Amino acid sequence: MSDLHRIETRELSSLSATTHDDRLAALILACILTAFAVFAIWPEIDLRVSQAFYDHSKGFVIDGNPLTEALRMAVWNVSILLCLVAVFGTFLGAAGREVILPARVWGFVVALYTLGPGVMVEMLTKPLWGRVRPTQVTEFGGSLHFSPPNELADFCARNCSFVSGEVSGATVTALAILLIRFHLGKRMSKMVSILLLVVTLCLPLAVASQRIAAGRHFLSDTLFAVLFTLLLALALSALFRPLSRRVPSARPRQSAVPTDH
Repeated sequence: MSDLHRIETRELSSLSATTHDDRLAALILACILTAFAVFAIWPEIDLRVSQAFYDHSKGFVIDGNPLTEALRMAVWNVSILLCLVAVFGTFLGAAGREVILPARVWGFVVALYTLGPGVMVEMLTKPLWGRVRPTQVTEFGGSLHFSPPNELADFCARNCSFVSGEVSGATVTALAILLIRFHLGKRMSKMVSILLLVVTLCLPLAVASQRIAAGRHFLSDTLFAVLFTLLLALALSALFRPLSRRVPSARPRQSAVPTDH
């Protein structure tokens, strides 16, 4: 393969990836806007979903349940561990010692954990929306008013409901596992590959279900946590390119005719 052909192949691949990212970003934005419209028209969706897990005499049925809390903390600890591994892998990779994944992939994971559950959720959406949790609204035994996700409220100043930090963290963890699966490729068995894929798909859903059933978040809190985190991941991928594999550099071919010196 000639050097020119290699360059053209890389340029076409880069152009194709950019077009795909643009389409994916448009799709996620469309989902976000559609979800806002749906919850604005039918805000009672949040209340009805939470109502399914609420008992007037006992409150939210799994709130404080030892088993579900243990599973929740297990996911939380895995997220923390994976974030620490990503920090470690980033530093070692920058020093020239790759650990499982390239340094740019670990850097992407660190940036997503930091800017997703950290900055986007805790510093931006929660204080800005000021939305209280299901257990705090009058419909479920609280004293504060329910506010739909399309409205900015001032009922809460910190540790608010919109969006869910744990669901955002679970989404980042799922994406990190997906990247590990992608880059290890044929080095893992088919069974392990399938297992990682199932975990990737189920992890955010399981955490979201637990948070809703425990009365800690509304359905919209969890849905927008996933969508916002995916959009952020797509934006960061343009910088880190976590899905690109190394392409061996072309060696210059020696000329058949020796040159004069």
